[in-house]
Amino acid sequence: MGLTINNLASLDVARSTANNYASLSRAMARLSSGMRINSASDDPAGLVISEQLRSQIGSLNQEIENTTHLINKYETGSLTVMEMRSQLTELRSLAVSAANEGFNNDTFQTALNQAAAGVVDNFNRTADSAVYNGANLLDGSEGSLANVSKLENVDLSSAEAAEASLAVIDEAIAELDSVQIDLGATQKNELESRRSSLQITAQNLQAAESLLRDTDYAVEIANMVREMIQLDASVALLSHTNIGANSVLKLLGSQ
Repeated sequence: MGLTINNLASLDVARSTANNYASLSRAMARLSSGMRINSASDDPAGLVISEQLRSQIGSLNQEIENTTHLINKYETGSLTVMEMRSQLTELRSLAVSAANEGFNNDTFQTALNQAAAGVVDNFNRTADSAVYNGANLLDGSEGSLANVSKLENVDLSSAEAAEASLAVIDEAIAELDSVQIDLGATQKNELESRRSSLQITAQNLQAAESLLRDTDYAVEIANMVREMIQLDASVALLSHTNIGANSVLKLLGSQ
C-alpha cells in the first residue's frame, strides 16, 4: 500500500516566504534609491504621469533660462543708458558754462568746445558699440532694445552756439529718459513677472512629481521592518513544517 503526502502547508509557507522576500527587496530598493518608482512594475500609471511632469518641468526650466537671458540683456541695456545719461549731464554742464556770454575768454571757450566734442564722440560710440551676446542694443538694428539718436550739431565755440546746443542736448536727454523708462518697465512688468510665474509653476510641478516618485522614508522603513519580521516568521514556519513532514515519513516507514 503506497501513501503520497502532499505537504500543502509547506508550499503555502514557501510561497509566503518568497512574497515576503520580494516585498522586502522592493522596500530596500526604494530606501536605497530614494525613489518610490524604480521600474514600471512599481506603479505603471504613476511612472507615466511622473515622466509627463518631468517633461513639463524641463520645458519650464528652459523658458526660465531664456527669460533670464532676456532680463540680463535689458539690464545691460539699462546700465548702458544710465552711463549715456551721465554723459549728457556732463555735456549739458559744459554747454551752460559755454553759454555764459561775457565771462568766457576764447581759450576757455575753445577748451569747453573740445571737451564737449569728446563727450559727444563717447556718447555716439557707446550707442554704436553697446552689445549683449553679440547683438547691438541701442542702434535700432534687428534685435536691439532701442534706437538712440546720435548727437549732432553740438557746438560750444560761442555763447550763441552753446545756447542753441542746449536745446539739442535737452532733446537727447528727454529721448534717453524715455528709453530708460521703457527698458525698466519691460524688464520689471513683463520679464521679471513672467519669470516669477514660471518659477512658481515649475516648483508646483516639481512638488507634484516628487509626491508621485520620491520615497516616503517613514512608510518604507515601516514596510521593511514588517517584511523582515514576516520573513523571519515564514522561514521559521517553513523549517517546522519540513520537520513535521519528515517525522510523519519516518513513522510511516517504521511500520
